[in-house]
Amino acid sequence: MQKKLFSMIALLLTAVLFVGCNTSDKTEESDAEQNEPANTASEQKPTESGTADEEQETPTTDESKTNAEAKPQQEINYVQNGEDKSATATESKSVDQGYKVQQLPGFTLSQEEPGKDMLVSNENDEVFMRIETTTASETSYDAVKTSMQDHMNAVGDTAALSTEELAVFKDVKNIDSYVVDFDTEKVIGVVFEKDGLISKITIHDNDEQDLTAAMLAMAATISKK
Repeated sequence: MQKKLFSMIALLLTAVLFVGCNTSDKTEESDAEQNEPANTASEQKPTESGTADEEQETPTTDESKTNAEAKPQQEINYVQNGEDKSATATESKSVDQGYKVQQLPGFTLSQEEPGKDMLVSNENDEVFMRIETTTASETSYDAVKTSMQDHMNAVGDTAALSTEELAVFKDVKNIDSYVVDFDTEKVIGVVFEKDGLISKITIHDNDEQDLTAAMLAMAATISKK
């Protein structure tokens, strides 16, 4: 009787242990499935919207904007020390006065004082062109011409520039010029009226630099802003 009782108890314990083991295994498998990251197609491949965003973030060059902001340029021909030269000038605007000018490389435009600018050679600051402008409504051409004559007569005995030297000035209404020659230096004064703007130009040059033709060519490009 006791043997049967022990056998039944043993069978019950075995059954309980078996059921418990199965339940534990299923629980672990379930936990493992919950913890494992899902490999969905959306996670493995970039979305179309993501690709579009990346394309939009790619920097592009706005060539039209760059061209619009570029300063006007002009090819200028001149003679220096007997040699024909050509260079690309770039537009510069006066800070104080109402004009703009095509500036050759090798020169710097700056304000000397209110109403007077200096276009100076970078190689020699004693070679320069002083620029003074006013409008025909503010003063008369004759008044500016008289002022220039008085200044040049104070410098020395004057002569006029040749027709060939003044040929760079196109479509001017009035023009007068004065030259004072020294041994190795010279001072040139030019007054001209164009498009309602009266310009008074004073050039200081020397034989070594010989930039008179270049400065006259730049002076001929002076116009209203």
